Amino acid sequence: MSAASSIRTMPQVPIAVAIANTIEGEIISGQRPPGERLVEREIATRFRVSSIPVREALQILETRGLVIKRINRGCSVIDLSPEEMAQMSELRDWLEPKVMEWAACRRTEEGLAELRARLERLRLAAESGNYARFFACDLDFHRCIWELAGNPPAARTLITVVGCLFACGLRNASVDSRQQYLKHERLFRSIADSRPADAALLLADISAGFRGQLSRSSTNKPASDRSSNRPPSR
Repeated sequence: MSAASSIRTMPQVPIAVAIANTIEGEIISGQRPPGERLVEREIATRFRVSSIPVREALQILETRGLVIKRINRGCSVIDLSPEEMAQMSELRDWLEPKVMEWAACRRTEEGLAELRARLERLRLAAESGNYARFFACDLDFHRCIWELAGNPPAARTLITVVGCLFACGLRNASVDSRQQYLKHERLFRSIADSRPADAALLLADISAGFRGQLSRSSTNKPASDRSSNRPPSR
């Protein structure tokens, strides 16, 4: 199935969001490495759409922390140095445990049902052994929790911070997806059972493991990929 046909078969998803989701998966999986330029006309041709939904999709990706727009250079995949990734990780470690506490205190039955559905998708991705799919579902699961927390400014911050970490740090990652799924399952249960302290501790454990993945992935990068200041590829 072509990219254009694929996005048009997604039920009740605006075309711009579908395009953004597709490109997000490519960024997280490493198909689009940090620094790669995203050319509007090429994306429009690929998905057989006008420039309008493409620009909307790129704006969504920028909001998610996955791409950056520069004057006279257009959009490219976010590219952080190891030092910048460490700073982003530090911010995440400080903010996200508190957001987990809020989610455990403020969750609704409707919100839990959606989170349960995303947890199931994460389980299936873990069993598939497809890292790209697993990381995309992992990020989607966390976004749902941030929404449950009922603090939009905190959610927007985490969307950007965690998004750019996923974009830059997982190209060479190798994880035990089943073990990671079980951690997320425990996190879900702590939120569902309204145990904020446990939710914060479980998130801290997940975040520490993710930081380790970032460190290993950064170490394994070719030297030519380590500079955050290199110009976007053309």
